[in-house]
Amino acid sequence: MKKIFNLFACMLLSIFVTADGNITIKQSSSNNDPSIVLKVGAEEVKLQEFESIFYKNNYEETISKDYLDEYTNLFIDFKRKVLFAKENKMDTSSAFKNELAGYRKQLARPYLTDKAAEEKLVLEAYERMKIEVRVSHILISVSQNASPEDTLTAYNIIKSLRNRVLNGEKFSLIAQQFSNDPSAKTNLGDLGYFSAFRMVYPFESAAYNTPVGSISDIFRTQFGYHILKSVDKRVNRGEVKVSHIMIEEREDATPNEKKYNQEKLQQLIESLNDGVSFEEMTKFSDDKGSAKNRGELQWFGSGQMVPEFEETAFNLTSIGEVSDPIKTMYGWHLIKLLDKRDIPSFEDSEEEIKKKIKRDSRSSKGVESLISQIKKEYNYTEKRTRSHSHDFYIFRLNQLILENTRSFNDNLSDFCKINFKNWDRDSFKTKGKTLFTLDGIPYSQDDFADYLKINIINVDSANSCSVVLERFNDWVNKICLDYEDSMLEEKYPEFKAIMKEYHDGIMLFDLMDKMVWSKAINDSVGLLNYFNVTKEDYRWNERALATVYTSNDQLTASRVRNIITNRFNSSLLSDEEISFLNLGKGEFYLTDSHILKLMNRKISNNLKISSRSFEKGKSEFIDKHWVKGITGYETNLDGSVFFADIEEFKNGGLKSFEEAKGEVITNYQNYLEDLWKIELEKKYPAEIYSTILYKLID
Repeated sequence: MKKIFNLFACMLLSIFVTADGNITIKQSSSNNDPSIVLKVGAEEVKLQEFESIFYKNNYEETISKDYLDEYTNLFIDFKRKVLFAKENKMDTSSAFKNELAGYRKQLARPYLTDKAAEEKLVLEAYERMKIEVRVSHILISVSQNASPEDTLTAYNIIKSLRNRVLNGEKFSLIAQQFSNDPSAKTNLGDLGYFSAFRMVYPFESAAYNTPVGSISDIFRTQFGYHILKSVDKRVNRGEVKVSHIMIEEREDATPNEKKYNQEKLQQLIESLNDGVSFEEMTKFSDDKGSAKNRGELQWFGSGQMVPEFEETAFNLTSIGEVSDPIKTMYGWHLIKLLDKRDIPSFEDSEEEIKKKIKRDSRSSKGVESLISQIKKEYNYTEKRTRSHSHDFYIFRLNQLILENTRSFNDNLSDFCKINFKNWDRDSFKTKGKTLFTLDGIPYSQDDFADYLKINIINVDSANSCSVVLERFNDWVNKICLDYEDSMLEEKYPEFKAIMKEYHDGIMLFDLMDKMVWSKAINDSVGLLNYFNVTKEDYRWNERALATVYTSNDQLTASRVRNIITNRFNSSLLSDEEISFLNLGKGEFYLTDSHILKLMNRKISNNLKISSRSFEKGKSEFIDKHWVKGITGYETNLDGSVFFADIEEFKNGGLKSFEEAKGEVITNYQNYLEDLWKIELEKKYPAEIYSTILYKLID
């Protein structure tokens, strides 16, 4: 989007009009309609519209008559331009419509979710962040688009495993033997401790909602069916920051390799005991990634490191404390505690939680809640008929075990017979039956077939029934949200008002560009003529031509100053620097380019050089040193140090056209706009009903 507009109309007015106090406006004490405050051309402006914009932008505690009159004049100018733009159909182009649609999509977004549901998710997440849960789980894999038969098979397996656990068999042994999670072979299903946002949302919810010692109900994620056992819950330990030294040791290490590692580990410990700093010894770490940063790792909490490393790190109590050697799957570690911190307060973490929710599957909960409200508000009704097809019965049975999924619409059973690999929508005939109605509007099998045509991608025909239901739910949700979207202007006056502001703002931007801004720039003859008539307005003050040198520190600034005072002095550079600059032997002259290259070779932007003219009175620094030569040092707020070399002075005088061009264009634009405003005044006479207007002062 090429233009971003201030949403407040009075700021739009300041962009599009200039008050000159010469507007011809008819004042009338009153009119027959007390809801009308003024009239521009044939358009009457309601008091409600004027008040809404006026109070939105009025920050004065008291409103004076002069202030209100000035604002009203600006508003009338604005309205005149809107009328002119509409008459010239500035809002009918595809470019205009696309741009407005883009803004509308952004502005509509907050209205197309349940804010209360989203806030509830934020609070829920923070409460969960306070607690760490430890669970063991069993997974039976099944894809989200599996056939009804495969889905039911997976469900029956997980159900039988749950019954075995409930009847006394050890959860860990069942997990090791039957879970499709590969890690269960070694961890027996134990996932350790974790907190909010560490697992997919359905798994997280099951973990937090299952009492310690209990077995959860069966639940489904994108990975398949799960059951879990709640092992423990504890207060969140927060996060730790540590550095470590690692000696890599593979599980298949030979005895000689293990002996070598033990000797190396002992040498590290002895060096630390002899007073060598931990940071110094990290250069011997086999974890090369952290070794570059003195062994430091990112902050981490429970569930983010292998258990042995994590527990050792959290068991360190004093900052600077170093652990005994520990063994993990990666090798041997020495860990040093650098810092600890608790979870942040809700106020400090709220925005970060919201960001995480947007990236998480739970982000759909706000939209799902809104869709439920939409269905209720607009009387969503599914039309059903009885069906006895084999596919229907299989699918209906499947639906009984799918959680959080609505019942099957039997008018969809014909779609389950489609082989989507070879499907031709044009040859697919339906009975035209209504699948559902929303606000009395019917949506038929044909409508759904059209939707499927563009929303079926790489579908396995064997699983088509599952895909059909998934796409049907997606389609219904889209219809509901699209319908709500279409009703926003009718339901929410504030949304309608802001869309009107954007509509007028985009339209007037394009209009001003056409009538004033680009017109002035492209009218080279008119621009030059305007300059010739007004050239006395464009004068230079006395000027100083100067070069400003800005460096990151005083040491660099001092060296640069030393060099520019004697650019021929070869002794100021080392042989290595002379070679770097390719200066050769004998005499040379150090230019600003040489100096810049030299000072920035190790640290980028260590030195910046800027040469230009400074008008007297325009630069406090140059004004203070209005003498030819090198100035003293000064320091910026960011700590950088600068000085200037003032090379010469120039007397004031008339600017050439090229020198004044920027100012000339601006003034010529104002001139063209003033002429245009006179035409608009004649075309759209204005009348103010002052009795109604001045009630705003009371």
